[in-house]
Amino acid sequence: MGEEIVRLHYTEAELRRDGAKALHQFGVQATYKIHTHDFYELFLVPKGSAVHAVNGRSQFLTEGSFVLIRPNDVHRYELFNTDDFEIIDIGIPETLFLRVCDYLGVDRAVFDAPALSPHCMLSGTALSDVRRKLLKSRGLSDPEAGYRFMHSIFPYLVGLFLSAPAPEALLPQWLSGLLEEMDERENFVAGLPRLLALANMSQEHLTRSFRRYLGVTPTAFINAKRLGLAAELLLTTETPVIDVGGLCGFNSQSRFYRLFAERFGCPPKAFRKTFRNQPEPPAPFSS
Repeated sequence: MGEEIVRLHYTEAELRRDGAKALHQFGVQATYKIHTHDFYELFLVPKGSAVHAVNGRSQFLTEGSFVLIRPNDVHRYELFNTDDFEIIDIGIPETLFLRVCDYLGVDRAVFDAPALSPHCMLSGTALSDVRRKLLKSRGLSDPEAGYRFMHSIFPYLVGLFLSAPAPEALLPQWLSGLLEEMDERENFVAGLPRLLALANMSQEHLTRSFRRYLGVTPTAFINAKRLGLAAELLLTTETPVIDVGGLCGFNSQSRFYRLFAERFGCPPKAFRKTFRNQPEPPAPFSS
């Protein structure tokens, strides 16, 4: 039986009433269980690393990861091997986010279209500046002052995703449709032949397009989706470890084990033993 997905709510009236205060938490166990919400959310990882499970996929978070969660994204955080992380996050009500988009002169689809939550990497002064700004909100006791402060810096924070946009943010329509079809389990398990059949173009053309827009080869794209399914099967079913690779489309057991260990930092058996049946965190990280 699947875990219940909690839906969180946050309006601009609440932001104005309570003030905009970022949440500063330490460790995956401090974050909320799997959930979705009706607002946007920004989070920064100043230190450490973790896995961000979002929309059935996995993003690796490390120092400097800055991520935009969209309404209806379904996500949670998981330990990466034995590492843990520090996270600072803040919600942006949808009405306010739309005004930020108008101010920046961009369509919200630039942020909403990618299958994965937009993710950029910050370092040096950019990382320290974003961290400082987010934490400053926690020191503003007056709700109106907190609202005005975050209202003034949201365009800067959201604009960071435009200076280094996610590769999928500018997809041509044909590729966007193809990726949607490849979200289907039977398609990515079938692998490259199915991808080529759906694309109806040469492998050379498809490879160039994947490299240009996604930054990966078609094979790497398929393997990432298969590995995400493998992790899901290991955590949510009783499927024997030896059968998981084949169910996900890998013909070679040794190749599956190697790729899985590269992606998740440990072999499939250790992954299941380490991450399955993790206790739920006691309180939400978002309001």
